[in-house]
Amino acid sequence: MRTPKRLYAQQRLIYHPELLTCPHGGDRLVMCNYLAWNKTVQTLGGVLSVASRPGRCPHETCAGSRLRLRSAAAQRIALPHSTYGYDVLVRMGWWRSHHHATSREIHAELASHVRISVTHVRYLYQQV
Repeated sequence: MRTPKRLYAQQRLIYHPELLTCPHGGDRLVMCNYLAWNKTVQTLGGVLSVASRPGRCPHETCAGSRLRLRSAAAQRIALPHSTYGYDVLVRMGWWRSHHHATSREIHAELASHVRISVTHVRYLYQQV
């Protein structure tokens, strides 16, 4: 069994929804006491710990009371179910399309910034 690699975040970011009021009833949102998602994201600038605290309408009779509104800014950092930031994926695409780089060449370019394997570079390029 392989030992998982440990990534230690250099910065902790907790985002809140950009909307302050309920889109259905217009009442002020209340922040929930939990995080909708909490993950470690590798970017070209470093490792981030990113979380999103959702907001909800305080009135149970409101049509939007079942909605949990999340931050759009937090979702712009990385794809769902991915630990690599959009900047890493864009850099991979740039090297592939403009320099016609192979997976190994892309890995050599990214290895100084991000902990990633050649196989994972190949998978991300083909799937994302």
